[in-house]
Parts: sequence; structure tokens; C-alpha cells
Amino acid sequence: MFLTAQPHPALRPFVKAYWYLQLTHRGQLLDLPITPAPENCLYFYPKDKLQARFQDKFESNFPDNIITGQFTSRHNLLIPNNYLMFKVLLQPAGFFRLFGVPMTLFTNSHEEANLVLGSEMIEVNEQIQNAATFEKMVEIVEAYLLKKITSYKVERHPIDEVLKQPNFYQFSLDRLAYDACLSSRQFERKFLERTGVSPKFYSRIARFNQAMKRKVDVPGQSWLHVAYDCGYFDHNHLLRDFKQFTNEVPTNFDFENAIIY
Repeated sequence: MFLTAQPHPALRPFVKAYWYLQLTHRGQLLDLPITPAPENCLYFYPKDKLQARFQDKFESNFPDNIITGQFTSRHNLLIPNNYLMFKVLLQPAGFFRLFGVPMTLFTNSHEEANLVLGSEMIEVNEQIQNAATFEKMVEIVEAYLLKKITSYKVERHPIDEVLKQPNFYQFSLDRLAYDACLSSRQFERKFLERTGVSPKFYSRIARFNQAMKRKVDVPGQSWLHVAYDCGYFDHNHLLRDFKQFTNEVPTNFDFENAIIY
């Protein structure tokens, strides 16, 4: 079961959406590759424990509530028999603006939310563990976040609107800096603290994510056409990104089970 919900209007500068995914199966753990997407999130896992395999390590003791930063390479989720995910999908600058914590601390990693956000998050997590419905989980986390926006740490800046553009990767960095009313150096610094990666690298992730979604939506389309439609200079640039972000070539990648969104 997959459900989504939009945030309270007052939270929309900070939160994009709430996602709920419940999977049940028998047998071994489901091994699902997940490719980089331009996002940072707050996750809760109220049921069986998730496991994950990264390029350099295996993690079997996953916390049941985490903050994730910007991932820049593929990793695999190992889904247990009774899996439930509740996800707070944040705006690109949402976490930084709410809590004043630079996202560079979470790049290519995750941290237990309780350790970063303190005792209030422990209480939120316990309530979500006991919530019977998706709607109740949204209600719980929104009560917490609505309190937090009364004392958010970082004021709104034009760069926050620049970051929300769905076609971010189509513009030059000079143009984006201009739209954010910043010099190139200021733009890079503010961008890093909000997303955890440089503007150029974030743009590459956003373009690659768009290419992967296009291939899933139109599997018969050639990689040459996907590259053209997503603004790559040529086919080889897309293949280079594919190898870097998935550690595979397209013919070896498990598209059937991959998590791409």
C-alpha cells in the first residue's frame, strides 16, 4: 500500500509531502536498489527493522527514525517481511531552515533523528510507533513541525525558491546564482549548507534522476533519446553518470526491482 498526503499550508515552505509505504511478503529479505534522487528526508520505520547495503558497508541495525542527507550513489534496501515506512519529504532547504543544521553533516549518510533533534523527537517517534493509520502519523508529525516553525532558525532567502524548481538542472549556475541574488561564491556556500552538495553536483543528480524516471516510464526508449530529452550533451555523458551513480552499466542494472521516483 502506497499513500501520499500534502502538508499543512503553513508547512509547505519546509515540507513537500508525506509518504506511507507498507509491504508484506514471505521468505527472504527483498533486495531493492535505490538510485540517487535530489532530496533530504525524515523517515520512521514503525514495524520490522530495515537493513541496508551501501558500497562500503552493510548495516543490519537500522534506527527506526532517521534523517537522511543527499545520497550521491546507489545503495540497496533490504526489506523485511512486515515493512512500514512513513516519510517526511522535505523541501530542499527545509531541514536547514527549520533546525539550522547544515546538510553537509548528512551527505551520503543518515543519523538517528533522536540524537540530532532531542527528546521531543523521541516522543514523536513513540507516538508514530503506536499510530494505527497514515492519517494519524501525519497528524502527529505536523503537530511537532507546526510548533517548530514558530521559531525556525534560518530566514527565507531567494535561493530557497531557486532550489524548488523542478527543472533546476536546465539552467546555468550563473543564471541560478543571479536568480538567487547572490554572487557565485555566496551561492555555492548557501547551496552547500542547504543540500550537502555543490550546485553542479546537485544538478547532475537531478538530471540523472529525471533520466532514470524517463527510462522507467518509457522502457522502450533508447538511452540516446533519453539523454537528448533530459538535456545531456550526448549519450556518453549519461552513461558516465549512470556508472558513477549506480556503480553499474545500464545492461546490468536491476530496473525491475529498483526504487526510482
